[in-house]
Amino acid sequence: MSDSEEEQVKQAPIIKPHQKQQKDFYAEQLQANEEAESQAPLLVVVQGPKGSGKTTLIKSLVKHYTGQKIKKLVGPVTVRSNKQHRVTFIECPSDINAMSDLSKVADLALILIDASIGFEMETFEYLSLLNNHGFPNVMGVLTHIDFFKDNKQLRKTRKKYKKRFEYETGGNYKLFYLQALKNEYYLKQDIHNLARFISIIKIAPVRWKTEHPFILADRYEQGKDNTTTFYGYVRGCTYRLNDRIHFVGQGDYYIESFEEVLDPVEIITTQKKHRSLKDTEKLVYAPMSSVGALTIDATAGYITIPQPIFTEKNKFVNNEEQDDEDIEEQEQEQELPEGVRMVRELQQLTEGIDKQLEEEEDAQLLEGFELEEDQPIKKKNNLQQIQQQRELVRLKNRVNIKIENGTVMPISDTLLATDLHELIYQNKNGINEFDSVRYIPKIQDRDSYREIKELFVTGFYGQNDVVDLENLEKQIEVEEQEEQEKEQEEQENKDNNQKDDNQKQKENQQERQQLVNELTNSNLGLYKKGIYVKIVIKDFSSSIKDDYPMILARSEVGEDNLGFIKIRIKKHRWHSNILKSNDPIIISLGWRRFQTIPIYCVQDPNDRLRFIKYTPEYDYCYAIFYGNFAPQGTGLVCTQSLSNKLSKFRIAATGVVLEMNHQFDVMKKLKLVGEPFKVIKNTAFIKGMFNSSFEVAKFQGGLIKTVSGLRGHIKKPSKLGPDGSFRATFEDKIQMSDLVFCRTWVRMHIERFYRLITSNVKLMKTMWELRQEKQIPLEFKPESTYQDQERVPVKFAPLRIPNNLQQNLPFESKEKVKSLSFRERLRQQVEKNLPVKSNMTDKEKEVYSLIQRLNTIKNEKEKKREQKDIHKQKIKEAQFKGQKQHLEEGKRKYKQQKQKDKFIKQVKKQQQQQ
Repeated sequence: MSDSEEEQVKQAPIIKPHQKQQKDFYAEQLQANEEAESQAPLLVVVQGPKGSGKTTLIKSLVKHYTGQKIKKLVGPVTVRSNKQHRVTFIECPSDINAMSDLSKVADLALILIDASIGFEMETFEYLSLLNNHGFPNVMGVLTHIDFFKDNKQLRKTRKKYKKRFEYETGGNYKLFYLQALKNEYYLKQDIHNLARFISIIKIAPVRWKTEHPFILADRYEQGKDNTTTFYGYVRGCTYRLNDRIHFVGQGDYYIESFEEVLDPVEIITTQKKHRSLKDTEKLVYAPMSSVGALTIDATAGYITIPQPIFTEKNKFVNNEEQDDEDIEEQEQEQELPEGVRMVRELQQLTEGIDKQLEEEEDAQLLEGFELEEDQPIKKKNNLQQIQQQRELVRLKNRVNIKIENGTVMPISDTLLATDLHELIYQNKNGINEFDSVRYIPKIQDRDSYREIKELFVTGFYGQNDVVDLENLEKQIEVEEQEEQEKEQEEQENKDNNQKDDNQKQKENQQERQQLVNELTNSNLGLYKKGIYVKIVIKDFSSSIKDDYPMILARSEVGEDNLGFIKIRIKKHRWHSNILKSNDPIIISLGWRRFQTIPIYCVQDPNDRLRFIKYTPEYDYCYAIFYGNFAPQGTGLVCTQSLSNKLSKFRIAATGVVLEMNHQFDVMKKLKLVGEPFKVIKNTAFIKGMFNSSFEVAKFQGGLIKTVSGLRGHIKKPSKLGPDGSFRATFEDKIQMSDLVFCRTWVRMHIERFYRLITSNVKLMKTMWELRQEKQIPLEFKPESTYQDQERVPVKFAPLRIPNNLQQNLPFESKEKVKSLSFRERLRQQVEKNLPVKSNMTDKEKEVYSLIQRLNTIKNEKEKKREQKDIHKQKIKEAQFKGQKQHLEEGKRKYKQQKQKDKFIKQVKKQQQQQ
């Protein structure tokens, strides 16, 4: 802790519970001043497809940290990696709900990749979940490398997987390689390297976790009256106690009690010479896996004795395999702790318990004290009496024994033993205020005596045991040397006491401030991150899966409200189908997963939200749905089903929260169509667009447009034509064949559908799923189908410009004089020379009619001649085709005849040769 932080801790005020503003300020200050000692264990999520080695990796890491083996892995496993660092491992199942929950709470994600298969679908799904829920630290682990026998192929494969992993994660994370297994565990060096990186990794802060406290339950107990007790560490940030809590995947529940309990894996705060952990300090806490079964409550302590884990191996083994197994057993027994070794020895019941206890050394309960035998010990020395006097004085100083009349009890070999015996078993007047916790049991010299044996085991033991005086003398000499060294150190420290007074005062002030903070925390209901707590929930009747993560999150006030949420969404590039509006979808937002009915829209340049029926395939759009509120910028993930069948990519879309409101106006485009039934210059009468004059009056002044692009607006209802017709004006005269459109906007209704996803919930099905189940075909609408239309080309009259306008036009726009051909000029001259019909005489008229009839006859003959020519041409073509076919058929017959002649010649030659 720096000096500035120490000053802030000293100056932290004592805040009363009823002062809400000061309470919030104190909670923020408490969160900012969290020390390293109060940090929760590092949560490491091990994820990978089925058969990739998740369970084996966790067992190997636990064995590396603690030296213990776990038979069956269920639930979280917490180990002590060093004095001030703890790690919690949890296996991620392939269920999409569990993957989503663990992606929100993970501090570090170990993603396992099977080298013999490659990247599988679950890996990409989990990376997508991590990316949308904050993306914590990620480490890749490549397993099953022993599948490759060729080193060249292995190097290429590793390089390919490393490149793809860097591409998917951004290139800032490391990919580890685990070699083959040995005795069902990974190699020690590989696990050591992985554990080294886990211990030195810097945790990236995730916004959601730093603002939302939660508890990952290590274990649970179901009590009476539908109450369930959960135990776990407070993670994320400081927990402010309220009356409700959200069980992720189960719903909201009321809290009956919430209190701090003893930490099962405490941080070692005492400063010792050795930096590394001793064997007794290495702990593993996995209550759901029947490891670390000591349960300490506020009222009592419970010891759960599971089924025996260490069993004797099968004796019927082949002689060839027996030597190898003996060597392995000896190596393993050397690594086991003493308690495990003793249990294994007791399981070998080749002899009775009485004989085994006779052969073993006697037990010595307290350091430096002996117990009484049936027969007095013959060997007595003055030195031994003096040593026992010293031990009695030490005992007085440790437990504050009141010696009557200021005299010491007579020293003998049986004195202390009888007093201790009476204290424990008969409760007579002996040593008062005895505290057995202050004494450490001796491990090296395990001596037992007859009086203690008779209390536990019945049977005949044989001769009495004899006390080893040489060991006692050595122990006393060592203790005297230690006392002398302590006295010398005290004399040296006296000179430096003046310098250390200021530091002691500061430490005392810090301790007082810590006590004040603890009092204020308990009064205000604030629990710092890293505290081990016990939560009792009322009316909890739902079933719990042991392999499913139990996450208890604080129920925030604002996030409990329901309303409409606007998000920016994009269909996932690997999802097979596009999403349809008003189809139910499952959304994972915040701590909750719920089913809702969204509608999709895009935003026009005038900020209008325009409804779209489907999501774009490669672009973003907006979605609006009814659900729980969440802070802006919170990521979310959408799925269409919760099934674990990996037939297709399960993540349908991803998005981020933009806005929350009680209502959003989403408009849908509606195009009204009409047709004109009367046109007078720029005015037209339209029918078929509206049903009544009332609707026309509502749209009076509205803009309309024709297919050809002429714009206009609605004037008034018209009495001409059917009901709903109106008069409209356009910027130019329209045609009777034109269609008239009126573009309108309709407000869409957003469904208030919200269903929280729990273990027993029934989800709404989409229309496609219902049609598949009930075998209902799609509705066929003939109007919606595309039809072939024959469009008659329109011949417009030539443009004629009056002469008075042509004179005012520029030269480029004037009509140019066309150069006529010779025939056209002759025709114009003949037409000019023809007499006018009105001025012709009767004879001229007869001649003119005769000429016209002759021309008609001539034209008819020419037409017949052309038809004959066409008929002759067709006959020639048919004859040519027939001749060609006849020629091909003759060629074919000729070839066949030729092959026959050749075959006959060959047969004749064979006959002549024979």
